[in-house]
Amino acid sequence: MNDHHSIRLNGPWEMITGLPDEPQRVKLPKGWPEVISASKDGPVLLQRWFHRPTGIDDGSRVELVLVDMPFSGSVSVNDTSLGQFAANQPHSLSVSEHLTQRCCLTLSVEKLAELEDSIPIPQISLAIHPAN
Repeated sequence: MNDHHSIRLNGPWEMITGLPDEPQRVKLPKGWPEVISASKDGPVLLQRWFHRPTGIDDGSRVELVLVDMPFSGSVSVNDTSLGQFAANQPHSLSVSEHLTQRCCLTLSVEKLAELEDSIPIPQISLAIHPAN
């Protein structure tokens, strides 16, 4: 039984590369090939703004969930580092204490994984676990 509510963080992201160009908007999940291609040429940051989920209270727990990421890297929320994550492994990181009214999620691509012919579609979401 699913005891949490999930919010997928698809939609518009900004992709910032080492080039002096303006950030490029990418719509995930459709834009993953662009992100993978750009990461072959150097560092890439992905940023997405979102509002604090409604309906959470003091007893709720909110986690950032990363599934099938084709790279290793680091993650931060509102400029607070949440640590590293490995490629192709599910990760769940607590973000409850870092949520503000408007939040900035940043993923830093550090190393592209060895990719096979078929690449699973990565998923980035928030899991909201209600108070017990």
